[in-house]
Amino acid sequence: MVFLDLLKGFFGPWIAIKLCEMQVAAGGADYSHWVPLVAGILVILGHSFTCFAGFRGGKGVLAALGVFLALCPITALSAFGVWIVLTASTKYVSVGSIGACVALGVFAVMGYLKLPFPPDDINLGLMITCLLVAVFVIVKHKSNIKRLLNGTENGFGSKRKTPKA
Repeated sequence: MVFLDLLKGFFGPWIAIKLCEMQVAAGGADYSHWVPLVAGILVILGHSFTCFAGFRGGKGVLAALGVFLALCPITALSAFGVWIVLTASTKYVSVGSIGACVALGVFAVMGYLKLPFPPDDINLGLMITCLLVAVFVIVKHKSNIKRLLNGTENGFGSKRKTPKA
C-alpha cells in the first residue's frame, strides 16, 4: 500500500508534465506551469477523500511525497529526510509527517527565493502549491496533534495508550 500511494502521487503530475511536453512539441500552448500542479493537488485530494472509502481516505503524506518527487525532487527528498530524522528520534510517524510538511513549506520558500538550498527551480505556483499541501496535510493530522498533546498518541515500540480519565 505504501509504495502504491507513493507511485499514485508521482505519476499524476509526471503524466501531466509529459502531456504538456507533447503539447508544446506539437506547437501547442505551454501549460506546463500549472497543469502538473493541478494534477498533483487532485491526486492528493483524491487520496484523502476517496469515494471508495466513503470520502474518508488517508492524510495524504505519501501521495504528497510522490507528487513533489515529480515536481521538485530535491525539495521533496529534503523534506523526507526531515521526516526520517523526526520519526526516528521521536518514534512518532505523525511528528515526522507534520515536521516534513513544515520543512516542505520552508524549503519551497527558500527555493523560490533562489537561496542556495534546495537547488530546485521553484516558481511562484509551485511554492504556493507546496504551502497549500503542507497546510492541508497538517490539518488532516488534527486528531494526531490532539493525541500528542494528551499523551495518548501511539509511537513505534510503544503499547497502545488509553486516554486519561
